[in-house]
Amino acid sequence: MTEPAGDRPRVSLVTTPTRLQPLTGLTRRLAYVKRDDENSPAFGGCKARALEFTLGAATAAGATTILTAGTVGSNHVAATAVHAARLGLAVTALVLPQEPGRLVTRNLRLALAAGARLEPVPTGVSVHPSRERHRAALAELGSRGERPHVIPFGGADPVAGIAHALAGRELAEQASALDLPTPLRVYLPAASTLTAAGIAAGLALSGLPFRVVAVDVVGDPSVTGPGPLERARAVAAALGGGDRAVRPEQIRQVDGCAGAPYGVPGPRATRAASLLHDSAGVRVDECYGAKAFARFLADANADTKGEDEDGDEGTLLFWHTGNTREAEPGASGAVHPDLARYLD
Repeated sequence: MTEPAGDRPRVSLVTTPTRLQPLTGLTRRLAYVKRDDENSPAFGGCKARALEFTLGAATAAGATTILTAGTVGSNHVAATAVHAARLGLAVTALVLPQEPGRLVTRNLRLALAAGARLEPVPTGVSVHPSRERHRAALAELGSRGERPHVIPFGGADPVAGIAHALAGRELAEQASALDLPTPLRVYLPAASTLTAAGIAAGLALSGLPFRVVAVDVVGDPSVTGPGPLERARAVAAALGGGDRAVRPEQIRQVDGCAGAPYGVPGPRATRAASLLHDSAGVRVDECYGAKAFARFLADANADTKGEDEDGDEGTLLFWHTGNTREAEPGASGAVHPDLARYLD
């Protein structure tokens, strides 16, 4: 079931490398979209890459079930439910409330249809592994004879950073093969920043000039954990690159909430999503990916350099981290009463 990645167990969930699709007419510079949304027909995007290692660790440990956490419409929870089911693993997820919306409904339906057991948790109750609610869920699973494996909130397990570093190396190889002008300027949506950090680590270890721009779509630094530079250096060190392999100027975090709170589309994001679809046929969700793409467009077409030390040189790249698979109409399993309102 598992295949090694160094000494780290791994399961095969995605098809890579994912393609670089040229963008034309939207930016003043050479630009591409990294189509990670196409890496799995079951549930694609960065979460699927990470799950190759987190679910790999679970299967190697002989787990029978996954215990994780996220918001009701979490991409991570949905991806975990879908891919774990394919491996014969059950999933229990502690889910926090969020604003309802199309993306939330889609992800909730996908998770329920995959058989996940979703347990609503009120706002203000911590689901951190050290807290009572999480410990109670773990004990309950154990009392039923399950062997649970814990994946942290949103999938922010350090081993997931390895998956994203491999993705960064993949991009470096593609850029070299296509002889793309450097530095690469990589934009992607960020919550915990682990995906951005891993990509930065992989690019740094490749030796290719780059900058990763983690576009914050959360807006609350108290819930995002360590900063992207700290995370990137930790991933690079885990891969033998030393704890200073990533330089401060190679990764930065910028605002990307685009005038709307977490998980809610805003007018700038909606317009950016429409532009991307109309010009390139690429669909991106309006809650997370489109907010990052709005920032990408703004920076790419700015009249002044501002913080952009690289001027007009190099190649711009938007990393599509999301999933574009829709739920089947009406697809759902047993629904907790507190979740029913998200399915209307």
